[in-house]
Amino acid sequence: MTLPDREDDPRWWRIAVVCVGAVALVTGIAIIDALPVGVFHDDAMYVILARSLASGHGYRYLNLPGAPVATQHPPGYPALLALVSMFVPAFPANIVAFKTLNALLAAASTVLVVLFARARALDPVPAIALGVASAVSIPLLLLSSMVLSEPLFFLLVVALLFAIERFVERQNGSWRPMAIGIGIAACALVRLNGIALLPATLVILAFKRRWRDAGIVTLATVVALLPWQVMVATHTGVLPAPLRGDYESASSWWLRGLHAHGPHVVIETIRKVVAEGAGMFGVLFSAMRGDLAHSITLVALATLSIAAVAAIRSRLPVTLLFLCGYLGIVVVWPYAPSRFLWAIWPLFLLLFTAGANWAWRGIAARRIRASDTRGTVARYAVLVAFAWVVVGYAEYEQRGLRDRWWSSASRSNAGRVAAAVAWVHDNTSLNDLVASEDEGAVYLYTGRHAVPIRSLAPDAYLRDIPASEAARDGLQPILAAYPVRVVIAGSRQTAETADVLIVSTPALLGSAIDFPGGVAYRVIARAGIAR
Repeated sequence: MTLPDREDDPRWWRIAVVCVGAVALVTGIAIIDALPVGVFHDDAMYVILARSLASGHGYRYLNLPGAPVATQHPPGYPALLALVSMFVPAFPANIVAFKTLNALLAAASTVLVVLFARARALDPVPAIALGVASAVSIPLLLLSSMVLSEPLFFLLVVALLFAIERFVERQNGSWRPMAIGIGIAACALVRLNGIALLPATLVILAFKRRWRDAGIVTLATVVALLPWQVMVATHTGVLPAPLRGDYESASSWWLRGLHAHGPHVVIETIRKVVAEGAGMFGVLFSAMRGDLAHSITLVALATLSIAAVAAIRSRLPVTLLFLCGYLGIVVVWPYAPSRFLWAIWPLFLLLFTAGANWAWRGIAARRIRASDTRGTVARYAVLVAFAWVVVGYAEYEQRGLRDRWWSSASRSNAGRVAAAVAWVHDNTSLNDLVASEDEGAVYLYTGRHAVPIRSLAPDAYLRDIPASEAARDGLQPILAAYPVRVVIAGSRQTAETADVLIVSTPALLGSAIDFPGGVAYRVIARAGIAR
C-alpha cells in the first residue's frame, strides 16, 4: 500500500489532530473520580513506591515491615509519580494529580497514534477516526482512570515504534541506535513486556544485515537495564515465600512455577489465555450476542488482520513483530490477559482499520481490473468484516459509556477497601501489623504496616486454590514470619482461608468479628506459640 506524503495532507488535518487530542484530554479529565487507590494491588504499590522515592527512602515497599527493596514493579512509573508528588505531596490529594497525569499521558498517546497511523498505514480520515475511537475507548479509559502504569507505557511504545520504523528504513549514525536502545530499556522499566521491542528491532536489522546497528541497540539496552537487573538479582529470594509472588521479581516467580509444575503449566496457560483473549475480542467487537455471533466476529477480525499484514508489512515491520512478541509473552503468562491486551489496545484498532483502509483504497481508486473478480470479492469481504466489527464495537462503547464501565471495577471494590480501612483505623494502634488482601490501601490510609493475607501461586490462574491450601501455603507462613496482630478478610475466599486457622491445632486466629464489608480476626498464636 502506497500512502501519499504528509505534505499532501488536507488543510483540515492539523486542526483535526488537535481536536482528537482535546477530546482525549477532556474525556480523561472528566472520568477522574474520588474512589480510593488500592482497589487493585498495583495501584497502591505505585503510590507507595512513589512516596518512598519522594521521601528519600529509596525504592522500597514501605508497607512491609523492614521496608524491603522493591523488585516486582519496575521503577519508571513510580519515579514519574514521585516527581509529581514533589509538587503535590499530600495524600490522598495527590491521587487526583496522579490521575490527571494519566489523562495527559493518554491524550498525548492518542495524538501520537493518529500521527503514527497517518505516517505509516492510514489515510487521513481513517487515522482521525482511529484517534477518536482511542480517545473514548473503554479499555483505555479503565486503565487511565486508575493510578496504573499503562498510559505511560503505551505512550513510550508508540513513540518508540514511530522512531524505530524510521530508523530501520535507513542507515544512521551511532547516536540513533544508542538512543533507540536506551528508549527500549526505558519502556521495559515501565512495564517489562516492553522488552519485546528489542527482538522486533533486531530481527529487521538482521534481515537488512545492519549488524553494527543491531549490536549498538542491544548493548545500549543491556547497559541501561543493568542497574535494575543487578538490584533484582541481589534482592530476589529474601522475602518469606508467600510474599514473593506479589513483591519479588515476576520472572523468577514464573520460573518457580515452571520448575514446580513442569511444561504442563505453560501448555495449560496458553490454552486458557488464548481462549479467554479470543472470548474477550469476540464480545467486544460482536454486533450480536451468542456463540455463533462471536465466532463470526473472530473470523472477521482475523480477515481484517490478514488484510492489514499484507498491506502494511513493508511499512510497519517492527510493529507487527512487536505485536507477535508481545502476544507471545502474554499467552505464556499465567494471568488474565485483558489488562495486557488493553495496554496496547490502539495498536489492535490500528491493525483492523488498516485492513479496511487497504480494501477501500483499492475499490475507490478502481485499481482492480474488471477481470480480477477474486480481488474485488476479497476487498468487499474485508469491508463487510469491518462493518460488522465497527457496529459491534460501537454498541459495546455506547453501553460502556452509558454505564461508566471505566470505573466499574473500582466501584465494585471501593466498598470493601473503605470498610477494611475504617475498621483498622478504629480498632488498631499505629504499631499494629495488619494482614489484609488490601494491604496497600490499609497502609496508605491508616499508616499501619500491612502484609498480604494470601500467597500468589504461579498456578493460581489455572485452578481454584482450596482454602486449606491457601492457609497452609499463604496465611499460616505469613503469620509465622511476621508479628501480625489482626487479619482482615474482605471476600468469601479470604474469609474461608482465615477460618481454617480458627480450627487449626493450635488455633492461630480467634473467632471472626463481622463488620459491614468484611471480617476481622485477632491473632492469638504465632507459629504455635501463644501470644
